[in-house]
Amino acid sequence: MLHVFYGSDDFRSSEALAELKQTLDADGMLASNTSVLAGRGLKPAELTQHAMAVPFLAESRLVIVDGLLTALGSRRGVADEWQPFIDAAAQLPPSNHVALLEPAPSRRDDRSGPGRSPVLKALKSVPDADVREFAELKTWNRSGPSEVGRWLYDRATARSIAIDGDAIDTLVDLIGANLRALAQELDKLAAHASATGSPSITAADVRLMTPQAREESMFGLVDAIVEGRAELALRLLRRVLDDGSFAPTLLQVMVARQLRHLIRATELLEAHASQQEVGDATGLRGFPLTKVMRQARQVNRVTAEANLRDVEAADFAVKSGKLSDELALELLVCQLATRGPSAPR
Repeated sequence: MLHVFYGSDDFRSSEALAELKQTLDADGMLASNTSVLAGRGLKPAELTQHAMAVPFLAESRLVIVDGLLTALGSRRGVADEWQPFIDAAAQLPPSNHVALLEPAPSRRDDRSGPGRSPVLKALKSVPDADVREFAELKTWNRSGPSEVGRWLYDRATARSIAIDGDAIDTLVDLIGANLRALAQELDKLAAHASATGSPSITAADVRLMTPQAREESMFGLVDAIVEGRAELALRLLRRVLDDGSFAPTLLQVMVARQLRHLIRATELLEAHASQQEVGDATGLRGFPLTKVMRQARQVNRVTAEANLRDVEAADFAVKSGKLSDELALELLVCQLATRGPSAPR
């Protein structure tokens, strides 16, 4: 039987291959009857020879070919060149299976991907061929759960894992369409729920156990401190210190780092620099750059420099034993709030 797995979602493609192997390995002899071939440079006669070989003391034989359609491309005449194998694929004995695995395109608009291959078009006409495209799932939907959310729910159900709908939404918001990371987090959360005796995985469990949630919490705290939002910053700081998510010294380093970016951005904005020039100077891109630009428009360079001096003073107070690291952070939050955008003039 012929199998073709292609598309931008290599996680589901790899799981489809693993499922195929498990199905074929009823007698435990599949490993010694599996051939793995590189698609680049492979000839039709060579692949046909491997595909038609009789299994040795086993029920099944599997030939895995990596990147054949991608290597062949869509040049003229390639389907005619590979017609001998296409004909052979229709005559494979029931014990023999050929799996063509195609890597994800390097770019979303890659016109040379396997989806445009004339060989793939011909292989789709092979009787009983198992041709599956694994496109990247969407994290949004105008009505109802997203494709990623439904995939995560189905995966949990198949593994008898109870998970709340809010927990699924939180995981998708934090991790996005990275199915491999989602699968790992689901297994970890299931183990945590089992160890604590929880009947199901909740959104609170996700926020506690998922690294992305802890990182989001830290960056939210750093932003609140830098922007002088004392009430929010103190509340987030107490939560972080109580659950031990991050050491106070790490938070202080992150605040100092953000203030240095802010000082550089305010200097450049005073010189009427563009956002691109600020990004080149700070090394920031995407949302972090957009955020520092917003913060730089709310404060001036003198204020940003004064805030950084306060951070340095807090660091000295801790290292000289005058203040504990927690108290130094709390005082720093209050000091920066006096210069925040909402502070009285």
